Amino acid sequence: MIPGDRVLARLAHLVEEASGNAVGPAQAPLLAEAGRRRAAAGGFADLAAYVQALEGWALADEWRQLLPLVTVKESYFFRTPEHFRAVAEVVVPQLLVARAGTRRLRLWSAGCARGEEPATLAIVLAEVRELAGWDWRILATDVDEEALAVAQSGVYGARAVAAVPEPLRHRYFRERGGKFHLSAHLQERLDYRALNLVHAPFDLPEQPFDVVFLRNVLIYFRPEAQQRLVQAIVPTVAPDGFLFLGPCETLWQLTDQLAPVDLGDCFCYRHPAPAPPPAPTVPPPPLACPARPTPPAAPSTPPHQVEAGPTRPLPLPGAEAVATAVQALAEGRQEAARSAVAAALLATPTEPAAHALEGLLADSCGDLPAALAGYRAALFLDAQLFQVRLLLADCLARQGARERARLEYRVVLRTVDSGRGRELPFTEALSLPSARAARERAATALRSQFPPPS
Repeated sequence: MIPGDRVLARLAHLVEEASGNAVGPAQAPLLAEAGRRRAAAGGFADLAAYVQALEGWALADEWRQLLPLVTVKESYFFRTPEHFRAVAEVVVPQLLVARAGTRRLRLWSAGCARGEEPATLAIVLAEVRELAGWDWRILATDVDEEALAVAQSGVYGARAVAAVPEPLRHRYFRERGGKFHLSAHLQERLDYRALNLVHAPFDLPEQPFDVVFLRNVLIYFRPEAQQRLVQAIVPTVAPDGFLFLGPCETLWQLTDQLAPVDLGDCFCYRHPAPAPPPAPTVPPPPLACPARPTPPAAPSTPPHQVEAGPTRPLPLPGAEAVATAVQALAEGRQEAARSAVAAALLATPTEPAAHALEGLLADSCGDLPAALAGYRAALFLDAQLFQVRLLLADCLARQGARERARLEYRVVLRTVDSGRGRELPFTEALSLPSARAARERAATALRSQFPPPS
């Protein structure tokens, strides 16, 4: 008999081939339990016999039963609210102008699970008065047909709608028996369809889309599958459309056909605009020293001492990739740093240091939009990283986003003064500013660049 771990490895490989989802060690118990349940339901003697039948394509319809048991479906309304605020305040106003002739909008929620994401988008669009009378629709797709059935029902529990502001909850839901029913006029705007993102190219008559949400999908795919999926997604985004990924996902080294665009509290990806005539730019600050001189006088109120918290160990090869990237950045070896940063992002996509290094590398190359995207992703994962916050503020100031830069400098001061700030781990070789130095730089920037009105 084949040992259990080998059987499980074969099953994990089959799941990845069928869905694109890489099953790591943490998901192994879930996969084993799902496999045993389906083996018993199918009358197989054991898991090995079940896997053998899957490998022989003797169970063509079995994937409809197995995949829902091993795919991630946890979500809720207004998850990552910055994205929906950007849609309402930045994206829709631009599309109102761009689509004024057709008065038509098409959005796609790819990997919609139980429908919280597309329903949130529907609420956001319904709140825009200028869209009254427009033809707008949202396509919601997922590989899990059971999850799609829940989405089509439009019925959600209290936990799913907990983040919906009370006025919107009252306007767009009806509560019955502890369940919240999405209003029928919003459901009519939503089209649900089973779609496996592994099976590219996609046959979607609605494309290209004005807005595509592909959030928290890439993070579950291996690099090769990420590459294939992104190449298939690019043509589905309209030439002037918007692509949103999860806050700790990136298109770093996956495609150069879409570029990051800063939206204030978050970022998205768009097709690059034609390059304008070159203009002189202010170079980014050196990595190992402050961007601007600071006065020798200490602040009148000394900040709390901020110490780096206990550095959590990174799994290999993530730790090696981060260390290699740090050393290459410190030595100015950009190509080596680029390869190492890409490896770090793929190995540990939820490690703030990997995204901060992505930002630092882009910053050193003068790519401000990509730098902003990297810094924002790192801060989404750990908002107390005052050094990254300072780099973000500096970057915004150089970009000319004065008001947002001012707000970020103030957050640096508050973070340091609160004593809760943390230094960016694993980056000692970069000589990033200490808590005191970061506070002085932020305070100096506020005094010199944003003087109080006289």
